[in-house]
Amino acid sequence: MKICFFPGTLALGGIGKVFINLIEEYASRGILVDVFLVKREGEFLNQLPSNVRLFEGNGRALNSIFKFIKYIKKEKPDAVVSAREYLNIINILGCTLSFSKTKAVVSLHTDLTAENKETDGKTLYKSDLFITLARILYKLPTKVIAVSERVADDFSWRMNITRNKIKVIYNPVYKPTFSDFIPSSLNPAVVSCLTKRFIVAVGRLTQAKDFANLINAFKLVSQNQDVSLLILGEGQLRKELEALIKRLSLEKSVFLLGYIESPSYFIKRASVLVVSSKYEGFGNVIVEALGVGTPIVSTNCPGGPSEILENGKYGKLVPVGNSEMLSSAILETLNAKHDADFLINRAKDFAVSKIADQYLSYIYD
Repeated sequence: MKICFFPGTLALGGIGKVFINLIEEYASRGILVDVFLVKREGEFLNQLPSNVRLFEGNGRALNSIFKFIKYIKKEKPDAVVSAREYLNIINILGCTLSFSKTKAVVSLHTDLTAENKETDGKTLYKSDLFITLARILYKLPTKVIAVSERVADDFSWRMNITRNKIKVIYNPVYKPTFSDFIPSSLNPAVVSCLTKRFIVAVGRLTQAKDFANLINAFKLVSQNQDVSLLILGEGQLRKELEALIKRLSLEKSVFLLGYIESPSYFIKRASVLVVSSKYEGFGNVIVEALGVGTPIVSTNCPGGPSEILENGKYGKLVPVGNSEMLSSAILETLNAKHDADFLINRAKDFAVSKIADQYLSYIYD
């Protein structure tokens, strides 16, 4: 077996984490693993196992296509696994133009219809030229993977691809052991929060995560419970969220901690993890919380959360953008007793080894 992963870069984010988990798993099994990056960069680079070979393009996806084709012709991997739709197109073109037996395995991680509703301006995915090209090329590969049923349905509709051609394979997230160390640079106020009950949320500070809605909901929660809210992540909305926190007089109970390399320390000790997103392709952090037995409240947004939580069996689901219902669900969760083993057993459905087997079975079928 020889598999190449084509993630563009190994920057922070859900896709980078998914690919690293699969790469580490296959490398540990003795499977030959290559990684082709358009640019050698990303915070996950230092996690590549020593027995994984790294190849590099010319800095941009389109500019790297000839190097990519040359790589496929010379190294002849059984499959190239890509993510992000523009890289998927390059993957399909590369495998086709190399005239090799290498399979283009394209993975879909985002409900782009939901994303485009929430983003302003014309994106690449709205371009008529791109959509026309994509609809033609996506009919060529034999292997298409979506990370949730919702993502698969959206892709089938957008690209006019037969739904039964798309295989849903959830993200490989759960590991029996999690890194568990406290960051050394926390301010005293945050350290004090860790000795009491607190709520945690994880994600980039973007419109998609809708942390403004969470902060408004927390204002209602704080009127009934002595708890704090810790938001782990960085992004362009930091100043707006800081202003909202100040306007609601929550400076002593809501903290934006920035990027935390190992959020599991906070997730494990939190009284509840909250996902306030407007849309999610999958929702890795939900599985991370399940894996350490932390109860969850999530918006029932387009994407994976309702599938992971089985429509509320493993955590509460509330409408998107409704701060009152979100606060009520948080309060109910704070006041309820929880069976940690019940949640952990659900997380095992997303074990890295189990999902890695599903990828192999699908690729080599």
